[in-house]
Amino acid sequence: MTLRRLHIAILRGAASLVPAPERAEWFAEWKAELWYVNHSATAFCFGSFHDAFWLRRNSPSPQAGRRFALESPVGCVLFLAVLAALSLLLAIAPPLSRDMLLPSPYRHARNLAMISAAGHYHAPIPTVPIEQYLSLANRMPNRFTALTFYRPVQSRVETSPQASEELSVALASANLFQVLEIPIPPAAPRAGARQSATPLVLSHAAWRKYFDCDPHIVGRVLEVTGQPAVISGVIDAGPWSLPGQVDVWLLQDQAHLAQLPPHTEGFMLGRIAISASQPRPESDWSLSVPNGQGGAVSFTCSPLAEDQFALGCLEIYLASLLVLLAITPLGLGDYPANRYAPSVVIRLRRWVFLTIKIALLVLIVWCGGIALTPVFPPVPTVIVPGLILGFRWALTDQRQRCPVCLRLLANPTPIGDPSQAFLGWYGTELICTHGHGLLYVPEIRTSWFGTQRWQYLDPTWRSLFS
Repeated sequence: MTLRRLHIAILRGAASLVPAPERAEWFAEWKAELWYVNHSATAFCFGSFHDAFWLRRNSPSPQAGRRFALESPVGCVLFLAVLAALSLLLAIAPPLSRDMLLPSPYRHARNLAMISAAGHYHAPIPTVPIEQYLSLANRMPNRFTALTFYRPVQSRVETSPQASEELSVALASANLFQVLEIPIPPAAPRAGARQSATPLVLSHAAWRKYFDCDPHIVGRVLEVTGQPAVISGVIDAGPWSLPGQVDVWLLQDQAHLAQLPPHTEGFMLGRIAISASQPRPESDWSLSVPNGQGGAVSFTCSPLAEDQFALGCLEIYLASLLVLLAITPLGLGDYPANRYAPSVVIRLRRWVFLTIKIALLVLIVWCGGIALTPVFPPVPTVIVPGLILGFRWALTDQRQRCPVCLRLLANPTPIGDPSQAFLGWYGTELICTHGHGLLYVPEIRTSWFGTQRWQYLDPTWRSLFS
């Protein structure tokens, strides 16, 4: 009984594709036929989808003449444009894919590198102990001109004299924003406050949520992690693409950072030294630094400019597109001109329409591949199959359209028999519902009829289709 209900559910799903005026009768016929199927009933039910698609496409409908129907070129372009917009939104919504699409928020980001413990690439968690950072900062490697460090921690911050909030505080070295080239002007503590207060930078979101958008907050002294801190400024944390969610940054000098436990781990960044002998690296590389005890400490360095990865995927996509254009026959059929053929401008619209479809498909598949990066990290494995399917669909769709009005052809009619393929014509005839012509598609290719052929009709035929 459960299997019977499953078969009925499959038929109801297929019935939803049938035009509403014919849906009830269609479902009743398929349901009646189901009683006579003893074996492979499930395959029989899934076969109803093919019949439903055919009926939906070839059944006359009062909406068939609407300009924005999917059969029209305008409707097709709008449909692809909506898919392109959705794929773009999906690509920029997740932070990982958005960072690959959008340019880096940091100036000269290609000269910045995230330095992680050996074997960790783009680590989302702290991996570098503070003692290793201090050792590198004191003995700057030739590969870098500056190093910086930060560690996000949860700490209560005094937001007002009577209240405090649990915020994400980045214990950072004093040169963090200098290395990132984000200008933060120095601020003097207000009168009566300790002049030795540590600089503190607020994110714009924390300033609005916890400090009520106080326009005079610069210079205010707060108690953060047990020490006084003076607010130096407010920055927009929206473009913060570094690991860790941060509400405020506590900028400390080397002496304060050295007071942390030696094995306290955090994130380390470096500004790469560029010279003729040391060109800018384009991918991850390893760094080995002597530890002063006869050994060495290894690190993994990753360029911060992730947007180059998306551009690399686009290059792979365009290269694959060129290969497909080279190996795929672009012949859309035989369209011999006669006295009823339209002007050259109207015939060129077919190629403009095909170009627009391919351009939108490029955007759909590329952004879709970027959006699927968290699920399928090797983006080319998503882009290349999507490119092949999309390109095939564009050519198939173009071959099924009228070369004059660019609408999908309808009313497929089989002509001839397979046994008479060499004596007469055997194939399918399709017609333009606006009376522009007929399309003959051979079912069996022969030496004299190997591709589909279009026939322009006399303008007087159009009165039969109005």
